[in-house]
Amino acid sequence: MNEQQANKWRKTRTMGKAKYVMYYGVLLWGVLLTAIFTGLELLTQSVYNVSWMYIRLAVFGSVGFFIANFRWESREKRFQSR
Repeated sequence: MNEQQANKWRKTRTMGKAKYVMYYGVLLWGVLLTAIFTGLELLTQSVYNVSWMYIRLAVFGSVGFFIANFRWESREKRFQSR
């Protein structure tokens, strides 16, 4: 991790792990992937199924939680080892 990355991470880590995981994982990954897959469903099948949207939101939100949690731990480890 170079000094520019360290400064950016120093600023980002002030939000705390819980807020970081919620914002970047659950909201960003979850909502973004749900919107993409729901849009693909609408384009390919010309049908919009609300129940599938809720299922996607739960699944992609959970996946995003784990991705953001892993990224936080990885960046913290890199930040501490520099």
